[in-house]
Amino acid sequence: MSKITKKSHAYIRMWAFYPTKWHRRRLFLCLTFVSLIFAILFQLKTIQADEPPKIPWQMFRGDLRHTGQSAYKGAQTDALKWSFKIDTRITSSPAIAPDGTIYFGSVDGRLYAVNPDGTAKWAFQAGNEITASPAIGNDGTIYIGSRDKKMYAITPDGKPKWTFTVGGIILSSAAVTSDALYFGSDDNTLYVLTLDGKLKWKFSAKSNIIASPALWKDGTVYLYEINGALHALSSDGVEKWVKRVGTGVYDSYSSPSIGSDGTVYVGTDSGRIVAVKPDGSVKWYVNTGKAVHCTPAIAEDGTIIFGSYNGFVYAVLPECKLKWSFKTNNWVESSPAVDAEGTIYVGSSDGKLYAINANGTLKWSFQTKGAIESSPAIGPDGTIYIGSNDNHLYAIGGTSQATSAPMFEK
Repeated sequence: MSKITKKSHAYIRMWAFYPTKWHRRRLFLCLTFVSLIFAILFQLKTIQADEPPKIPWQMFRGDLRHTGQSAYKGAQTDALKWSFKIDTRITSSPAIAPDGTIYFGSVDGRLYAVNPDGTAKWAFQAGNEITASPAIGNDGTIYIGSRDKKMYAITPDGKPKWTFTVGGIILSSAAVTSDALYFGSDDNTLYVLTLDGKLKWKFSAKSNIIASPALWKDGTVYLYEINGALHALSSDGVEKWVKRVGTGVYDSYSSPSIGSDGTVYVGTDSGRIVAVKPDGSVKWYVNTGKAVHCTPAIAEDGTIIFGSYNGFVYAVLPECKLKWSFKTNNWVESSPAVDAEGTIYVGSSDGKLYAINANGTLKWSFQTKGAIESSPAIGPDGTIYIGSNDNHLYAIGGTSQATSAPMFEK
Protein backbone atom coordinates (compact mmCIF):
# COMPACT_ATOMS: atom_id res chain seq x y z
CA MET A 1 0.00 0.00 0.00
CA SER A 2 1.37 3.39 -0.98
CA LYS A 3 2.19 5.86 1.70
CA ILE A 4 -0.34 8.70 2.04
CA THR A 5 1.08 12.00 3.21
CA LYS A 6 -0.67 14.78 5.08
CA LYS A 7 -0.66 16.75 1.85
CA SER A 8 -2.41 13.85 0.07
CA HIS A 9 -5.08 13.73 2.80
CA ALA A 10 -5.70 17.43 2.28
CA TYR A 11 -6.27 16.93 -1.45
CA ILE A 12 -8.55 13.93 -0.80
CA ARG A 13 -10.69 15.98 1.61
CA MET A 14 -10.79 18.87 -0.86
CA TRP A 15 -11.80 16.54 -3.72
CA ALA A 16 -14.54 14.90 -1.61
CA PHE A 17 -16.00 18.32 -0.92
CA TYR A 18 -16.79 18.66 -4.65
CA PRO A 19 -19.03 15.58 -5.43
CA THR A 20 -20.03 16.18 -9.08
CA LYS A 21 -17.88 16.00 -12.19
CA TRP A 22 -18.65 19.65 -12.98
CA HIS A 23 -17.48 20.78 -9.54
CA ARG A 24 -14.33 18.70 -9.80
CA ARG A 25 -13.51 20.06 -13.24
CA ARG A 26 -13.98 23.58 -11.94
CA LEU A 27 -11.71 22.84 -8.97
CA PHE A 28 -9.10 21.39 -11.33
CA LEU A 29 -9.16 24.53 -13.50
CA CYS A 30 -8.89 26.77 -10.44
CA LEU A 31 -5.92 24.83 -9.08
CA THR A 32 -4.25 24.91 -12.50
CA PHE A 33 -4.79 28.67 -12.74
CA VAL A 34 -3.35 29.28 -9.26
CA SER A 35 -0.33 27.10 -10.05
CA LEU A 36 0.22 29.04 -13.27
CA ILE A 37 0.09 32.37 -11.42
CA PHE A 38 2.66 31.17 -8.87
CA ALA A 39 4.92 29.95 -11.67
CA ILE A 40 4.73 33.31 -13.44
CA LEU A 41 5.47 35.23 -10.22
CA PHE A 42 8.43 32.99 -9.48
CA GLN A 43 9.75 33.50 -13.01
CA LEU A 44 9.34 37.27 -12.76
CA LYS A 45 11.20 37.27 -9.46
CA THR A 46 14.03 35.30 -11.06
CA ILE A 47 14.18 37.65 -14.05
CA GLN A 48 14.23 40.71 -11.79
CA ALA A 49 17.01 39.21 -9.69
CA ASP A 50 19.07 38.60 -12.84
CA GLU A 51 18.50 42.04 -14.34
CA PRO A 52 21.67 44.07 -14.83
CA PRO A 53 22.06 47.25 -12.77
CA LYS A 54 20.48 50.42 -14.14
CA ILE A 55 23.81 52.23 -13.78
CA PRO A 56 26.71 50.04 -14.99
CA TRP A 57 29.34 51.49 -12.60
CA GLN A 58 27.61 53.95 -10.32
CA MET A 59 30.35 55.09 -7.93
CA PHE A 60 33.76 54.27 -6.52
CA ARG A 61 33.97 50.44 -6.34
CA GLY A 62 30.74 50.15 -8.31
CA ASP A 63 28.21 49.84 -5.49
CA LEU A 64 27.36 50.92 -1.94
CA ARG A 65 29.13 47.92 -0.41
CA HIS A 66 32.30 48.71 -2.41
CA THR A 67 32.55 45.11 -3.63
CA GLY A 68 34.07 45.99 -7.01
CA GLN A 69 31.75 43.42 -8.57
CA SER A 70 30.27 43.83 -12.04
CA ALA A 71 27.26 42.09 -13.56
CA TYR A 72 29.06 42.04 -16.90
CA LYS A 73 31.73 39.86 -18.49
CA GLY A 74 34.92 41.91 -18.86
CA ALA A 75 37.42 42.26 -21.69
CA GLN A 76 38.84 38.98 -22.96
CA THR A 77 41.90 40.53 -24.63
CA ASP A 78 44.21 43.50 -24.12
CA ALA A 79 43.09 45.15 -27.38
CA LEU A 80 43.03 48.96 -27.07
CA LYS A 81 39.68 50.42 -28.08
CA TRP A 82 40.71 54.04 -27.57
CA SER A 83 42.59 56.36 -25.25
CA PHE A 84 41.58 59.84 -24.13
CA LYS A 85 44.37 62.31 -23.36
CA ILE A 86 44.29 65.26 -20.96
CA ASP A 87 47.08 67.51 -19.63
CA THR A 88 47.55 65.95 -16.19
CA ARG A 89 47.61 62.59 -14.42
CA ILE A 90 44.40 60.72 -13.61
CA THR A 91 44.01 59.23 -10.14
CA SER A 92 40.21 59.53 -9.99
CA SER A 93 38.45 56.26 -10.84
CA PRO A 94 35.79 56.28 -13.59
CA ALA A 95 32.03 55.95 -13.26
CA ILE A 96 29.81 54.77 -16.13
CA ALA A 97 26.31 56.12 -16.84
CA PRO A 98 23.42 54.12 -18.39
CA ASP A 99 24.02 55.79 -21.78
CA GLY A 100 27.68 54.69 -21.69
CA THR A 101 29.14 58.09 -20.80
CA ILE A 102 32.33 57.75 -18.75
CA TYR A 103 32.99 60.31 -16.00
CA PHE A 104 36.31 60.88 -14.23
CA GLY A 105 38.11 63.67 -12.42
CA SER A 106 41.65 64.97 -12.71
CA VAL A 107 44.25 66.99 -10.85
CA ASP A 108 43.58 69.80 -13.34
CA GLY A 109 40.33 70.38 -11.42
CA ARG A 110 38.04 69.14 -14.17
CA LEU A 111 35.33 66.52 -14.24
CA TYR A 112 35.42 64.98 -17.72
CA ALA A 113 32.55 63.37 -19.58
CA VAL A 114 33.64 61.10 -22.43
CA ASN A 115 31.38 59.43 -24.98
CA PRO A 116 31.52 55.61 -25.39
CA ASP A 117 33.48 56.10 -28.63
CA GLY A 118 36.21 58.03 -26.83
CA THR A 119 35.28 61.53 -27.95
CA ALA A 120 34.90 64.48 -25.61
CA LYS A 121 31.38 65.21 -24.41
CA TRP A 122 32.04 68.04 -21.94
CA ALA A 123 34.26 69.11 -19.06
CA PHE A 124 33.24 70.86 -15.85
CA GLN A 125 35.81 73.05 -14.10
CA ALA A 126 35.96 72.94 -10.30
CA GLY A 127 38.07 75.28 -8.18
CA ASN A 128 40.89 72.83 -7.43
CA GLU A 129 42.14 69.28 -7.97
CA ILE A 130 39.70 66.38 -8.25
CA THR A 131 41.20 63.12 -7.01
CA ALA A 132 37.92 61.70 -5.70
CA SER A 133 35.79 59.52 -7.94
CA PRO A 134 32.38 60.61 -9.24
CA ALA A 135 29.07 59.06 -8.21
CA ILE A 136 25.97 58.97 -10.42
CA GLY A 137 22.46 59.41 -9.01
CA ASN A 138 19.45 57.53 -10.35
CA ASP A 139 18.35 60.68 -12.20
CA GLY A 140 21.76 61.00 -13.90
CA THR A 141 23.13 63.75 -11.64
CA ILE A 142 26.90 63.45 -11.12
CA TYR A 143 28.35 64.14 -7.66
CA ILE A 144 32.04 64.97 -7.21
CA GLY A 145 34.14 66.51 -4.44
CA SER A 146 37.22 68.70 -4.88
CA ARG A 147 40.17 70.10 -2.97
CA ASP A 148 38.36 73.45 -3.14
CA LYS A 149 36.24 72.16 -0.19
CA LYS A 150 33.10 71.84 -2.30
CA MET A 151 30.82 68.97 -3.24
CA TYR A 152 29.34 69.54 -6.69
CA ALA A 153 26.11 68.24 -8.20
CA ILE A 154 26.31 68.41 -11.99
CA THR A 155 23.62 67.67 -14.55
CA PRO A 156 24.19 65.04 -17.30
CA ASP A 157 24.80 67.88 -19.78
CA GLY A 158 27.59 69.35 -17.64
CA LYS A 159 25.76 72.21 -15.91
CA PRO A 160 26.12 73.00 -12.19
CA LYS A 161 23.07 72.01 -10.18
CA TRP A 162 24.26 72.96 -6.68
CA THR A 163 27.36 73.10 -4.51
CA PHE A 164 27.84 72.38 -0.81
CA THR A 165 30.87 73.87 0.96
CA VAL A 166 32.53 72.05 3.88
CA GLY A 167 35.40 72.92 6.22
CA GLY A 168 38.15 70.92 4.51
CA ILE A 169 39.31 69.46 1.22
CA ILE A 170 37.29 66.54 -0.17
CA LEU A 171 39.30 63.50 -1.18
CA SER A 172 36.56 61.06 -0.19
CA SER A 173 34.56 59.60 -3.08
CA ALA A 174 30.84 60.05 -2.56
CA ALA A 175 28.40 57.17 -2.07
CA VAL A 176 24.90 57.88 -3.35
CA THR A 177 21.58 56.19 -2.54
CA SER A 178 18.07 56.92 -3.81
CA ASP A 179 17.70 59.77 -1.31
CA ALA A 180 21.09 60.76 0.16
CA LEU A 181 24.74 61.50 -0.55
CA TYR A 182 27.54 60.39 1.81
CA PHE A 183 31.13 61.68 1.80
CA GLY A 184 33.97 62.62 4.14
CA SER A 185 36.32 65.57 4.42
CA ASP A 186 39.65 66.36 6.04
CA ASP A 187 37.76 68.56 8.49
CA ASN A 188 37.20 65.20 10.30
CA THR A 189 33.53 65.09 9.32
CA LEU A 190 31.25 62.70 7.48
CA TYR A 191 28.51 64.63 5.68
CA VAL A 192 25.16 63.22 4.62
CA LEU A 193 23.18 65.44 2.25
CA THR A 194 19.78 65.23 0.64
CA LEU A 195 19.96 65.00 -3.14
CA ASP A 196 18.98 68.66 -3.44
CA GLY A 197 22.10 69.68 -1.51
CA LYS A 198 20.76 70.17 2.03
CA LEU A 199 22.51 68.84 5.13
CA LYS A 200 20.70 65.78 6.49
CA TRP A 201 23.15 64.95 9.30
CA LYS A 202 26.88 64.83 9.97
CA PHE A 203 29.25 62.88 12.18
CA SER A 204 32.47 64.21 13.70
CA ALA A 205 35.43 61.82 13.83
CA LYS A 206 38.85 62.21 15.49
CA SER A 207 40.89 62.55 12.28
CA ASN A 208 40.60 63.19 8.55
CA ILE A 209 38.22 61.18 6.41
CA ILE A 210 39.55 60.53 2.94
CA ALA A 211 38.04 57.06 2.50
CA SER A 212 34.66 56.58 0.87
CA PRO A 213 31.89 55.44 3.25
CA ALA A 214 30.30 52.03 2.59
CA LEU A 215 26.66 51.21 3.34
CA TRP A 216 25.09 47.94 4.45
CA LYS A 217 21.57 46.99 3.38
CA ASP A 218 20.07 47.92 6.78
CA GLY A 219 21.35 51.48 6.39
CA THR A 220 24.44 51.06 8.58
CA VAL A 221 27.24 53.38 7.43
CA TYR A 222 30.84 52.21 7.78
CA LEU A 223 33.27 55.07 8.13
CA TYR A 224 37.07 54.72 8.12
CA GLU A 225 39.26 57.58 9.33
CA ILE A 226 43.00 58.00 8.81
CA ASN A 227 43.92 57.21 12.43
CA GLY A 228 42.81 53.63 11.74
CA ALA A 229 39.41 53.79 13.47
CA LEU A 230 36.48 52.03 11.80
CA HIS A 231 33.05 53.36 12.81
CA ALA A 232 29.62 51.78 12.39
CA LEU A 233 26.88 54.41 12.31
CA SER A 234 23.12 53.99 12.25
CA SER A 235 21.15 55.36 9.32
CA ASP A 236 20.54 58.58 11.29
CA GLY A 237 24.17 59.06 12.35
CA VAL A 238 24.27 57.49 15.82
CA GLU A 239 27.48 55.60 16.50
CA LYS A 240 26.92 51.86 17.06
CA TRP A 241 30.57 51.04 17.71
CA VAL A 242 34.12 52.06 16.87
CA LYS A 243 37.11 49.74 16.42
CA ARG A 244 40.77 50.65 15.93
CA VAL A 245 41.96 48.23 13.26
CA GLY A 246 45.43 49.53 12.42
CA THR A 247 48.21 51.94 13.13
CA GLY A 248 46.68 54.39 10.69
CA VAL A 249 45.84 54.91 7.05
CA TYR A 250 47.45 58.28 6.45
CA ASP A 251 47.38 59.18 2.76
CA SER A 252 45.52 55.92 2.17
CA TYR A 253 42.40 55.74 0.05
CA SER A 254 41.52 52.31 1.41
CA SER A 255 37.78 52.30 2.02
CA PRO A 256 35.68 49.66 3.76
CA SER A 257 34.08 46.92 1.68
CA ILE A 258 31.28 44.69 2.94
CA GLY A 259 30.80 40.98 2.30
CA SER A 260 27.44 39.32 1.75
CA ASP A 261 27.38 38.20 5.40
CA GLY A 262 28.01 41.73 6.67
CA THR A 263 31.73 41.27 7.40
CA VAL A 264 33.65 44.52 6.80
CA TYR A 265 37.13 44.45 5.23
CA VAL A 266 39.68 47.30 5.43
CA GLY A 267 43.35 47.78 4.62
CA THR A 268 45.92 49.55 6.80
CA ASP A 269 49.29 51.27 6.55
CA SER A 270 50.72 48.52 8.72
CA GLY A 271 50.11 46.04 5.88
CA ARG A 272 47.07 44.30 7.27
CA ILE A 273 43.74 43.41 5.80
CA VAL A 274 41.34 43.24 8.73
CA ALA A 275 37.99 41.43 8.71
CA VAL A 276 35.54 42.91 11.21
CA LYS A 277 32.27 41.27 12.21
CA PRO A 278 29.02 43.28 12.13
CA ASP A 279 29.21 43.60 15.93
CA GLY A 280 32.62 45.32 15.76
CA SER A 281 34.80 42.41 16.87
CA VAL A 282 37.78 41.37 14.75
CA LYS A 283 37.17 38.14 12.85
CA TRP A 284 40.71 37.78 11.47
CA TYR A 285 43.51 39.68 9.83
CA VAL A 286 46.33 38.90 7.41
CA ASN A 287 49.63 40.75 7.21
CA THR A 288 51.31 41.45 3.87
CA GLY A 289 54.30 43.27 5.35
CA LYS A 290 53.65 46.43 3.34
CA ALA A 291 50.88 49.03 3.30
CA VAL A 292 47.49 48.09 1.85
CA HIS A 293 46.07 51.27 0.32
CA CYS A 294 43.48 49.75 -1.99
CA THR A 295 39.88 48.90 -1.18
CA PRO A 296 39.43 45.10 -1.10
CA ALA A 297 37.18 43.62 -3.77
CA ILE A 298 34.77 40.83 -2.91
CA ALA A 299 33.98 38.18 -5.53
CA GLU A 300 30.59 36.51 -5.79
CA ASP A 301 31.88 33.45 -3.92
CA GLY A 302 33.08 35.66 -1.05
CA THR A 303 36.78 35.66 -1.98
CA ILE A 304 38.51 38.88 -0.89
CA ILE A 305 40.96 40.33 -3.45
CA PHE A 306 43.41 43.14 -2.68
CA GLY A 307 46.81 44.49 -3.60
CA SER A 308 49.73 45.53 -1.41
CA TYR A 309 52.74 47.82 -1.60
CA ASN A 310 54.82 44.63 -1.67
CA GLY A 311 53.76 44.29 -5.32
CA PHE A 312 51.42 41.31 -4.88
CA VAL A 313 47.71 40.87 -5.48
CA TYR A 314 46.14 38.42 -3.03
CA ALA A 315 42.95 36.33 -3.04
CA VAL A 316 41.88 35.21 0.43
CA LEU A 317 38.93 32.97 1.23
CA PRO A 318 36.34 34.19 3.78
CA GLU A 319 37.69 31.69 6.33
CA CYS A 320 41.13 33.38 6.05
CA LYS A 321 42.88 30.87 3.80
CA LEU A 322 45.11 32.06 0.98
CA LYS A 323 43.60 31.11 -2.36
CA TRP A 324 46.40 32.50 -4.50
CA SER A 325 48.84 35.39 -4.89
CA PHE A 326 49.92 37.15 -8.07
CA LYS A 327 53.11 39.20 -8.42
CA THR A 328 53.22 42.49 -10.30
CA ASN A 329 56.40 44.48 -10.87
CA ASN A 330 55.72 47.26 -8.35
CA TRP A 331 53.40 48.43 -5.58
CA VAL A 332 49.64 48.10 -6.01
CA GLU A 333 47.31 50.90 -4.91
CA SER A 334 44.59 50.37 -7.53
CA SER A 335 41.47 48.66 -6.15
CA PRO A 336 40.48 45.52 -8.07
CA ALA A 337 37.30 45.05 -10.12
CA VAL A 338 35.73 41.60 -10.58
CA ASP A 339 33.64 40.67 -13.61
CA ALA A 340 30.72 38.23 -13.90
CA GLU A 341 33.09 35.31 -14.60
CA GLY A 342 35.35 36.06 -11.63
CA THR A 343 38.15 37.65 -13.67
CA ILE A 344 40.00 40.32 -11.68
CA TYR A 345 41.17 43.60 -13.23
CA VAL A 346 43.69 45.69 -11.29
CA GLY A 347 46.34 48.30 -12.00
CA SER A 348 49.89 48.55 -10.66
CA SER A 349 52.49 51.30 -10.35
CA ASP A 350 54.49 49.34 -12.94
CA GLY A 351 52.06 50.94 -15.42
CA LYS A 352 50.20 47.77 -16.27
CA LEU A 353 46.55 46.85 -16.05
CA TYR A 354 46.37 43.15 -15.21
CA ALA A 355 43.53 40.77 -16.02
CA ILE A 356 43.85 37.81 -13.65
CA ASN A 357 41.79 34.65 -13.98
CA ALA A 358 39.73 33.46 -11.02
CA ASN A 359 42.41 30.81 -10.32
CA GLY A 360 45.18 33.43 -10.06
CA THR A 361 46.80 32.96 -13.47
CA LEU A 362 47.45 35.83 -15.88
CA LYS A 363 44.82 36.30 -18.56
CA TRP A 364 46.40 39.35 -20.16
CA SER A 365 48.08 42.65 -19.30
CA PHE A 366 48.07 46.09 -20.89
CA GLN A 367 51.03 48.46 -20.56
CA THR A 368 50.57 52.21 -20.08
CA LYS A 369 53.37 54.76 -19.74
CA GLY A 370 52.68 55.77 -16.16
CA ALA A 371 51.80 54.35 -12.75
CA ILE A 372 48.17 53.30 -12.32
CA GLU A 373 46.62 54.51 -9.06
CA SER A 374 43.09 54.71 -10.45
CA SER A 375 40.76 51.74 -10.12
CA PRO A 376 39.16 50.10 -13.17
CA ALA A 377 35.48 50.20 -14.10
CA ILE A 378 33.70 47.61 -16.28
CA GLY A 379 31.22 48.69 -18.94
CA PRO A 380 28.16 46.73 -20.14
CA ASP A 381 29.99 45.65 -23.32
CA GLY A 382 32.95 44.40 -21.27
CA THR A 383 35.19 47.38 -21.93
CA ILE A 384 37.59 48.12 -19.07
CA TYR A 385 38.16 51.81 -18.31
CA ILE A 386 41.25 52.85 -16.37
CA GLY A 387 43.12 56.10 -15.78
CA SER A 388 46.92 56.37 -15.68
CA ASN A 389 49.52 58.85 -14.51
CA ASP A 390 50.54 59.17 -18.17
CA ASN A 391 47.55 61.54 -18.58
CA HIS A 392 45.33 59.05 -20.43
CA LEU A 393 42.05 57.30 -19.79
CA TYR A 394 42.16 53.94 -21.54
CA ALA A 395 39.29 51.86 -22.91
CA ILE A 396 40.47 48.26 -23.27
CA GLY A 397 38.76 45.27 -24.77
CA GLY A 398 37.16 46.68 -27.91
CA THR A 399 37.79 45.50 -31.45
CA SER A 400 37.90 48.89 -33.16
CA GLN A 401 41.17 50.43 -34.36
CA ALA A 402 43.20 52.02 -31.56
CA THR A 403 42.86 55.79 -31.47
CA SER A 404 43.93 58.62 -29.23
CA ALA A 405 41.16 61.16 -28.77
CA PRO A 406 42.21 64.82 -28.60
CA MET A 407 42.27 66.55 -25.26
CA PHE A 408 40.10 69.54 -24.43
CA GLU A 409 41.29 72.99 -25.38
CA LYS A 410 42.51 75.10 -22.48
